[in-house]
Amino acid sequence: MSENKFINILITTPNGVYYQSKAFIATFTTTEGQIGLMKEAIPFLAALVPSKIIIKEDNNLTKTFFIDRGIVEFKNNLLSLIVNNIDTKAFDKEAKFEKVDETKYTVIEELVLKKKLAEQKK
Repeated sequence: MSENKFINILITTPNGVYYQSKAFIATFTTTEGQIGLMKEAIPFLAALVPSKIIIKEDNNLTKTFFIDRGIVEFKNNLLSLIVNNIDTKAFDKEAKFEKVDETKYTVIEELVLKKKLAEQKK
């Protein structure tokens, strides 16, 4: 592929630049659905949802990354993704949800205890 068919991709995290390259197409998922971007696409800004990013580079080399959440901007053939968490392996969503559920249970339990104490003081 000729050099003029590529977009520049920059993926950053709170720890700094994670990935930087040129690509023919990048596919990712936003709150509005899945999007595939190539050179000269219209500029936009969107929120990313937990999903995977697929980047097709030169010579049919494909890179896949798994993300948590973030934002994406495309302008002047530069695709900038700012993500909270990124890895080459899928995240264990079940463990993350279990931890959140335990926290909610603790809060609910605390509210019940406070209610009982308030009733006893009456």
